[in-house]
Amino acid sequence: MSYKHIIQEAWLYTQQNKKLIYWYGFFPSIFTTAVGVMYLTYQFFAFKKSELFEHSAHSFLSDVISFIFNYLSTHADQRVPLIIAAVIIGTVYILLPTLTQAAAIQLIARHRNGQDVSVSDGIKYGLMSYLPLFEYHTFIKTFGLFSILFEAAFVLRNLGMEIFQALLPIFIIFMVIGFILTLLFTYADLYIIIDGEGVMTSVVKSAKIVILHWQKTFLISALMMIIGARIILQIILLILVPGAVLIAAAYFATVGLAQIGIIIGVVLAVIALFFAAYLGGVVDVFSYAVWTYTFLELTSEKEMSAREMSARDSTEG
Repeated sequence: MSYKHIIQEAWLYTQQNKKLIYWYGFFPSIFTTAVGVMYLTYQFFAFKKSELFEHSAHSFLSDVISFIFNYLSTHADQRVPLIIAAVIIGTVYILLPTLTQAAAIQLIARHRNGQDVSVSDGIKYGLMSYLPLFEYHTFIKTFGLFSILFEAAFVLRNLGMEIFQALLPIFIIFMVIGFILTLLFTYADLYIIIDGEGVMTSVVKSAKIVILHWQKTFLISALMMIIGARIILQIILLILVPGAVLIAAAYFATVGLAQIGIIIGVVLAVIALFFAAYLGGVVDVFSYAVWTYTFLELTSEKEMSAREMSARDSTEG
């Protein structure tokens, strides 16, 4: 298996399947990118109002909850629509990324095997493996790097530097364990989606195939991390654009043109969000294709036992 050929083939497939990018990459990426930006914004202001910086009497979270409660109290006519909208957005955010991942991987695998399937067929295939895939994602997020980092940030923000330093070795150990488990479980979601295996069976099979082909898996993982890091940098730069506009909006407010500044800021923020979501969608589909092709190649190779003779030795005999 040539990893260079795999990556080239996956990129060509991504470029030739724009509908797959739009439906199974771009749209879920809008929600994940928006939620990611909001979460990072929350972390920034939570740190800013913590005892590390401002020694504020109230946490940022309590301020947000108070604002929401007061707004709903003074705008009774908007309670039901806002609650319904929040439920819909939350449900879509929970369901959509997992469903679209399952749908995209199914389509990519079927296309590579010469099956004639349309983009819309991905929904039914995605639904068939949604529940075990959602269960697996819930399980693996516990060991995810970002989960551990956010837990460390919570300790630092709320319990202070001394306790954080005392717990730092534990966080580092969990990060190392999380990295190893993430690497071992590289192909678990593919076993769930493509082969219809259960969560624990997929985890065990993934660990086995990673151990047998650890060099190829590690090399492709490193390449995908480099590609992902470049995209994250681009997204950060895009997020800085609305930030600069908000500064300009503050200036407009000082000269009595606040509405113009707000409108410009909102428009550019939406444009930046959509562009970042599209980049994220392209990377997601490309990543699905790389790992699907790798998985199909590795699982098609028969592993010889120690008792079997190689083809060369059997011919010579």
